[in-house]
Amino acid sequence: MEHTNHLIMGLITGALFGFVLFKVGAVRYSRVEGMLLLRDLKIMKFAFTGIATASIIYGLADILGFAESTNLIPRIMPYMGVAHLIGGVMFGIAMASAGFCPGTCVARVGAGKFISAAGVVGLVLGVIIYNAIQPSLIEAGILGNRQDLTLYGVLGVPYGPLAVAWGILFLIFALIADWLDPAKKLYQEKTSFNLIKNEWHWAIGGVAAGSIIAWATAQGEYLGFSGALLALIGWISHLIGHPISNVVPQVNEGIIWHSGLILGVLPGAFLAAIISGRFKFDPVPPAFAKVTPIPYVRMILVFFAGLFLALGALIGGGCTTGAFLAAYPTLSIGSMAMSATYFVVGVLTANLIYFGRWSRFVEAKKESEEVYD
Repeated sequence: MEHTNHLIMGLITGALFGFVLFKVGAVRYSRVEGMLLLRDLKIMKFAFTGIATASIIYGLADILGFAESTNLIPRIMPYMGVAHLIGGVMFGIAMASAGFCPGTCVARVGAGKFISAAGVVGLVLGVIIYNAIQPSLIEAGILGNRQDLTLYGVLGVPYGPLAVAWGILFLIFALIADWLDPAKKLYQEKTSFNLIKNEWHWAIGGVAAGSIIAWATAQGEYLGFSGALLALIGWISHLIGHPISNVVPQVNEGIIWHSGLILGVLPGAFLAAIISGRFKFDPVPPAFAKVTPIPYVRMILVFFAGLFLALGALIGGGCTTGAFLAAYPTLSIGSMAMSATYFVVGVLTANLIYFGRWSRFVEAKKESEEVYD
C-alpha cells in the first residue's frame, strides 16, 4: 500500500499517546470533569507540563540551530476570528457534558468503556455534517479568514528564547496548580511510583506527552485528534468511492499518517488498561450517576457530545490536543483564542450540571477509583 511507512509511524505515535492518556488518567470522567469543576487539577497540571516540555524542546532547537535539520519547526494554527468563538462554545459544552474530548473518547473505547463508542459514532457524523456545511460557513464569513498570528510575531521577538521562557512559565503554572489543587485535601491522594500498575504522576505524563508531540513534529506532522479523525473519515470516504471532497480533496501522506494516529490510540489505551489491570466496562461513571444513573441517557448524551465535539473542533480550529497541548508551544494566538473559549465555557457548563450537587461528585471518588471511570 502507498504511504505504508507513514501509516505505521502514525499508528506508533497514536499508540504511545493513547498509552500516556490512559496512564495519566486523562481518559477518566472524574479527572476531566473534576478539572472543569476546579476540584481536581491533575489533568490541568499534566497539560501544562506537556506544553512546557514541547515548548522548551522547540525553543532550544531554534536557539541551538538544529531546528531545521531535525524538522523541529512547529506548525502554526491560524487565527480565525469568530470561528474560535462559535467552535469553542460548541466544544466546551460538549466536553463538559460528556467528560471527554475526541482523543480521550477513542481512548476510552480502547480501555473498555464501550458506551463511549456512541461518542465515536457522533464524532464520525460530526465530520460528515461539517463536510456538508463547510461551503456555507465559508460563504457566511465564519471560515476562510485565516491569519498566521503568533505571540512572538506580535511582540516582535525571536521564537526560540520566547518559547523557552513560555515553557518555564507553564512549568511554574503547573507547580502553582499543584500547590492550589483542592484534590489534595478532598481526596488525600498518595503518589505511587509503581508505573506499571498505578496511575502516573502528572509530571511524568506531561513530559511524556510533550516529548511525543515534539516527535510528531520531527516526523513532519502535527499531533491533533480532531484533524486525525477528519483524515481517517476522509481516507475511508476515498476508499469507498464517496469522498468528502470539501474537506479532504485528496489522500496524501499526511492524511495517512493522521489516520494512523487516531487508530493507534485504541491499542495504546487498550495495552495500558491491560497492563494496569484496569480494563473495565462501566455503563455510567459513578460521578455522572449522581446526576442520572440511566445508561441510555448517558449513551444519548455521549453520542451528541461526540457530534458537537467534532463540529466545534473543526469549526474552531482544534481540540484539547490540537488547539492546546500541541498548539501552545507554537505560540499560536488562534489556539489561545480557541482553547480559552472552550475552557471557560466548559467550566461554566460543568458547574451548571453539578450545581447544588458537587459534594456528591466528591462522594463518588472511591467508586470512581474502583471502576477507573
